[in-house]
Amino acid sequence: MTSTSTVESLHAKWVEAFNSHDLDQHMELYTEDAMLFGSVDELQLSRDAIRDYFGKRPPGIRVKSYPMPLVRYPAADVAITGGHVDFADGDALMPYRMTWVLVRRNGNWRIAQHHGSPRRNSAET
Repeated sequence: MTSTSTVESLHAKWVEAFNSHDLDQHMELYTEDAMLFGSVDELQLSRDAIRDYFGKRPPGIRVKSYPMPLVRYPAADVAITGGHVDFADGDALMPYRMTWVLVRRNGNWRIAQHHGSPRRNSAET
């Protein structure tokens, strides 16, 4: 199991897994019952559905920049993040807003809810 004892380590592992297209490593970062609103209209309602979603992304897409997002802790084992990520497919930049709801289970943070939506332009902050 991937160790993610801090939100910062989860963030770093997510970028690493996304960029390597390693679906096994990537899916370890989500709870079994996780939800994802990504670049399609359908809400993905399980780790298996999220795996299928990420498995369909074009092979050239990478995280170009994803600075550590803002983090809030509404409870001891719950964190909420919000930030900007820039994906790229070659030279084509895809700026997104990203939010996560994280839960800590057995000492490791996992993504329970993930939302990504396009930004209107890359200058948006």
